[in-house]
Amino acid sequence: MRVGRRFSEPWVWICVLVAVLLASVPTGAAEFRTGKEVTIAKDEVIEDDLYMTGETMTVKGIVKGDVVASGKVVRIEGVVEGDVMAAGQAVVIDGEVRDDVRIAGMTLKLGEAARVGDDLFAAGFSFESEGGSHVAGRTSLTGYQALVAGEHQGDLVGALVGLQIEGQVDGNVQAAVESEAGPAWWTQFMQSPVPLPTVDPGLTLGSGARVGGDLSYKSEAAAEIADGALVTGETEHAVAEVAEAPEARPGQRLAKVLRWFVALFLFGALLLWLVPDKVTGVATAVSERPVVSLGWGIVTLLGFPVAMVLVLVVTLVLAMIFGFMTLGKMAALMVILGLLLEILLAVKLWVAVAFLAPVVVSLAGGRFLMTRGGAVEKSRYLSLLVGLALLALFSVVPFIGTLVRGLVVLIGLGAGSYWSVRYLARREAE
Repeated sequence: MRVGRRFSEPWVWICVLVAVLLASVPTGAAEFRTGKEVTIAKDEVIEDDLYMTGETMTVKGIVKGDVVASGKVVRIEGVVEGDVMAAGQAVVIDGEVRDDVRIAGMTLKLGEAARVGDDLFAAGFSFESEGGSHVAGRTSLTGYQALVAGEHQGDLVGALVGLQIEGQVDGNVQAAVESEAGPAWWTQFMQSPVPLPTVDPGLTLGSGARVGGDLSYKSEAAAEIADGALVTGETEHAVAEVAEAPEARPGQRLAKVLRWFVALFLFGALLLWLVPDKVTGVATAVSERPVVSLGWGIVTLLGFPVAMVLVLVVTLVLAMIFGFMTLGKMAALMVILGLLLEILLAVKLWVAVAFLAPVVVSLAGGRFLMTRGGAVEKSRYLSLLVGLALLALFSVVPFIGTLVRGLVVLIGLGAGSYWSVRYLARREAE
């Protein structure tokens, strides 16, 4: 089962969340609410912009400015006279928003009482507009699936795996879908605070679908259009071309492995020259604690997304706090520093996976081979060369090569984390 490449990169989601929540950092008067449960009561009126962070946030009253919210569940059931910008595991609008709506998260929904006075932008795994909901402006959707059953007066633009239209779109529909992705049976196992609809891959127009303008879509397969569906304008189907990568010839594969081998050796030799104690220390951890290193590697890989999310959340909270204090420059600085830290973490992981892990594991393997039978290691550079050559030989073997490279990454990454923690502990003790 193939999921669109446009939705598989974590940077896409990070940029969307930052853009949604930081597009309007407060620089003037604003109301700031935070806590596990944040509720604006039905009889409550907020005269300014409202900024909320917490686990569950609900607006039942009236907000005369914008609403900016981030947390697990965000619900708009009252009236917002400005924009709504929200990100969370679930964002549900079942009230009136008189201006734009920009939302991001896992489950995004417009209830039957939802009224959006201008444009709607939604980026997430699933979007649904129930029958009775109304969007006055343009609707832009990106994510995995969308079920459109409400009334959308403007154009509808979507980049999704599956799009199902059961309601009314007065303008044009432009969609890029992926009909070849296969049934998403696994969505029933996803945990969501709001029930998820089931949308098949590709484009589907139900019997109640009404498109007032043109229907233009890009997909490998033709759309499934029910007998009762009505498209007033023209229907255009552009077949998505799937370019198959040409099979590499043996000479090309060998040249690629040689380039990889030379790059790793030069990188490892530079490290052995600059920081020999640290590199040999991590390699020793690989030799002496391979199972422990494997466990640390798994924990490190699982912990990396958590660290990225924590940095993002801290950045958002600090920016919103400084904005609430009318310190606009400090809020902007927090945003810049947070994004730089996100980039630094991503680059650090890439270097560790692509270069550091193969180097330290190859050095450990080469030292093991060169010192068998009580022999004395002649040169660390020679040990690195021997270990990399052995790794290169394994990497060209189908399936086994993939398995070996995966183990090398986990063990090398884990050994680096394990050694770093012990190294810092020794420094603290001194």
